Amino acid sequence: MSTEIALFEPIPLPDPRRPATLPSLPAWAARLNGAVRLELQMTPDGKTFEKADVLVLPPDLMPTERQILAMRSHQANLRSYLLDTPAHSVTAETRVATAVSKLLTVLAGERKSDLVEEARSEVYLDVLDDVPCWAVESAVRRWFKHDCGADERGKPYAYQWAPDPGTLRNIAQEDARALGARIGQIQRILDAREFVDCSMQIENGRKAMIGLNETIKSKGLSAASALTFADAIAIAEGSSKKAEAAE
Repeated sequence: MSTEIALFEPIPLPDPRRPATLPSLPAWAARLNGAVRLELQMTPDGKTFEKADVLVLPPDLMPTERQILAMRSHQANLRSYLLDTPAHSVTAETRVATAVSKLLTVLAGERKSDLVEEARSEVYLDVLDDVPCWAVESAVRRWFKHDCGADERGKPYAYQWAPDPGTLRNIAQEDARALGARIGQIQRILDAREFVDCSMQIENGRKAMIGLNETIKSKGLSAASALTFADAIAIAEGSSKKAEAAE
């Protein structure tokens, strides 16, 4: 246990000034993330298979209690960044208003009346109400740097003008999605079950299906409906032995 404590590396949080620039996961978390995979598994009672493949981890890589707590804490911290929106915080509302003001002041275009300019600012704030303030600030910086890529049609943006509210929202959400992706990445690890090798059950299921089909062909549905799982497997194995002997 002392070795584990000495070697344990916490998951670093991003710089609050640039939350979308996420530090790399520590080695243990990266190892778990790379090991998660989808596999066909038995239901917990062991009587049948799950209806869909489930996330699993090798038994020797199941996260420890300390690792689980670290991952959940990291998710909670990232979610707090995503909730730093005008809808949840007056400070965030002020930061968004300031960022939009800079954008509209520098790229004002033709000056409209004060009433029109006020209405324009209000529309931006309404559209960005649920977007993290730091993501809006990042989007504005990227717009000034001509570094926002292309629009949904693949065309370059017209950086000489301020983006419309919806465009600014889309650009800002690109940064927010980076945090959402990290949260989902960690959730996959937390959702993973310990892998149980059920290759024998899968093979028996395959044999049972062969035995069932052979019975249907030779004796009909009524005989097939009376078969037990073990009977169907035995029929398939018997057929296989006969085929091998014939060779």
